[in-house]
Amino acid sequence: MNRQEFIEYCSTLGEEELHRIAAGSRGRIEKILPQETKDMFRTLDDVTTAEELYVETAFGSTHIYLIKEKDAAGDGLATVVNVHGGGWTLDHGERDIFFCRRLAVKLHALVVDVDYVLAPEHPYPAAIEEIEALFSVLPEKITAWGGDANNVVLCGQSAGGNLLGAVMQRKRYDQSFKPKAQVLCYLPTDNYNDHFHGGELDGRGEATECYGFFYNRSFEERKNSDVSILFASEEEMKNLPPTDIITCRMDNLMEEGEAYAAKLASAGVTTSLKRFENSRHGFLVNLMDEWQDGEDYVVSLIRKYI
Repeated sequence: MNRQEFIEYCSTLGEEELHRIAAGSRGRIEKILPQETKDMFRTLDDVTTAEELYVETAFGSTHIYLIKEKDAAGDGLATVVNVHGGGWTLDHGERDIFFCRRLAVKLHALVVDVDYVLAPEHPYPAAIEEIEALFSVLPEKITAWGGDANNVVLCGQSAGGNLLGAVMQRKRYDQSFKPKAQVLCYLPTDNYNDHFHGGELDGRGEATECYGFFYNRSFEERKNSDVSILFASEEEMKNLPPTDIITCRMDNLMEEGEAYAAKLASAGVTTSLKRFENSRHGFLVNLMDEWQDGEDYVVSLIRKYI
């Protein structure tokens, strides 16, 4: 099936079936990772802490992890807010915590790792509204946690980058929370047009389109700039923080990510773009391809701001 046919097929499925498919996808993701990769997840446990918390907001109770070095000194730590990927559908997991542990060690920073609500149980706009509500209370929380609310950088992978882009568009004039920058990695920016160019979907393509359908049941809704942030107007992009975009050559999302970087720059947003030529989608958290070079690059970007 091509993309249009597959989305039409998804539209015939009931809620129970959609939830069953999502549960199956979540169960498979851990099985895909090689054991040697999973073994690496534990290598920073002795030098970092990952404290699990729930933060009460206007949205409800948001699940987060506070990650920092065990010997982190005093208050006023530079802070990174991380939003994980997974097609708006896959669980936050150890690979995400390990990514945050690495950032905490290399940047000597406090990392706030956000575990937002997932689709299809919570379709658009739930995750955006949850993160937006979290950001409204985050300045006082960061201070209480030992971070510096005036020295914050956002980092998002894949769907997490899409969510950050949407939230920051909504909050671009909010003076109470002003991140210094956002680093958005291999993110979807156009959920309306067919980035498979009419071709037959393979297994990964079907999974990608399933996740997109879980998040947005209405195809017309995908034209919304909350969903397809590439469709944002110049006005919606005004006053956004400096934005660094990372793409991968071996990723169907490369073109739309780079188009988004170009549109941000045209709108006057301070923007950088870096393409990793020999990497696949998710390489930073899945520890594959050029992940070490990619991590060094992300660290260098964040260090420049904090």
